[in-house]
Amino acid sequence: MAHTKGHITGKSLVKYSRTKAFTQKVKQFGSKASGEQKFLGKTLPRMALGAAKFVWKHPISTTAAWLIGKKLLKTRPGLKFPKHRQFDKRGRKII
Repeated sequence: MAHTKGHITGKSLVKYSRTKAFTQKVKQFGSKASGEQKFLGKTLPRMALGAAKFVWKHPISTTAAWLIGKKLLKTRPGLKFPKHRQFDKRGRKII
């Protein structure tokens, strides 16, 4: 290829800046990160911000969903133990 005035023909030079160099290093580090690190660093904060944004934009529906969920959790039966016979024949507690 023929060079003209220090430039390669067909390509323009990219001006160096510290911020672009830093973002490139961060991107390179991100490519070396494991899947769990990517999830904790990118996906999890996005999900949290998305949920916060939804709560901020829809306060009435969020409050209604919260109250319904709270009521459903209260109506679910928990563990019930018989009053007299709490152990089986082998001496193990009945749950």
